[in-house]
Amino acid sequence: MNRLTMEAAVAYASLRSSVLLGLTLLAAIAFSQLNATLFNNNLLSFLRNRKPAQGELYFSLKPVNIEHAGKTLPIGCHLITPRKFYTHHGIYLGGGEVVHYSGLSRSLRPGPIEVINLENFANGKPLWVIQEPRHYSSDEIITRARSRIGETQYKILSNNCEHFCSWCVSGKSYSAQVNAYFHCPRYLLALISTLEPQLTA
Repeated sequence: MNRLTMEAAVAYASLRSSVLLGLTLLAAIAFSQLNATLFNNNLLSFLRNRKPAQGELYFSLKPVNIEHAGKTLPIGCHLITPRKFYTHHGIYLGGGEVVHYSGLSRSLRPGPIEVINLENFANGKPLWVIQEPRHYSSDEIITRARSRIGETQYKILSNNCEHFCSWCVSGKSYSAQVNAYFHCPRYLLALISTLEPQLTA
């Protein structure tokens, strides 16, 4: 295969990937909008109170008033905030600071685990505390989170912001939303659409 043929093959593969990604995003947008009309606030209540399936982690959510968060948030708590197609996760360090995996939040190039302020973490969206079983004290959770600051090994399916926070809190790297995308995406997208526009913290 000559160089021109190879370049054409690479260009075709790149174009094909871009088209497939675009179609996937369009389908996800349509699906998210459909879910927003089909599922109402009762879904959040259902997800909060239902018993978990085997292998699924149980948690409940508590809304946070971001204006008073610095005084009321416990250090080491696991925070989430909705984005368009996912929930973003971080660990509260105290003093209005959150450590999170910046991942793909700024560009297509994965970012590091870093410390940012609470307002930047929330990015104008509602903020929630995940109330879940902890295997470490608050100080240990913070120590674990700080030990990974600067890490640049982000992988959307195996080492994302939720994997990082789960590891800090429980010692297990786990992402309920990655699991949900593969097993029950309609519930996850409905939860995200419920958290984002209708409930404010």
